[in-house]
Amino acid sequence: MQRLLSIVVLVLAVTSPVALSQSPPSHVERVWFWFGDCPNSKMMGMQVLLEGKSIYHSGFRACQLERTDANSKSEGKIMAFSFSGGHTFQASYRTSKSETIEVNIWQAGADPDGIVLGISFMARNQILLNTIHIAKPGESTESTLDRALVFKTYPEK
Repeated sequence: MQRLLSIVVLVLAVTSPVALSQSPPSHVERVWFWFGDCPNSKMMGMQVLLEGKSIYHSGFRACQLERTDANSKSEGKIMAFSFSGGHTFQASYRTSKSETIEVNIWQAGADPDGIVLGISFMARNQILLNTIHIAKPGESTESTLDRALVFKTYPEK
């Protein structure tokens, strides 16, 4: 009887939810990174427009890589530029024409369908606007960041 009880306890232990939850590692997710190094990259352009005039444009290479890939180090890269003030941000933060607005753009997230770009505008050590834009490699996307302030990403050939 004790032997039968031991077998039942052993069977229950082996088939318990905890034992069954041990499964092989799941498939590693492939997500988009900017400035990656891959053979099938997609060249993307970006442009910032203020009151319909281009104040910045640049490009980057988008790569779809495994989230754990060493190339994901490209997430730490920051693009920066500046322009003259004279714009009001978020209907609250006025800047004078003599001020310099500093802009930083970085990869804030990686998704299977796109790259989440963080964008911040600063002057006098004050953040005027901090927002995001979703770049979809191979597609054009546009975000209105603030009144008369537009951010675009698009495929480059």
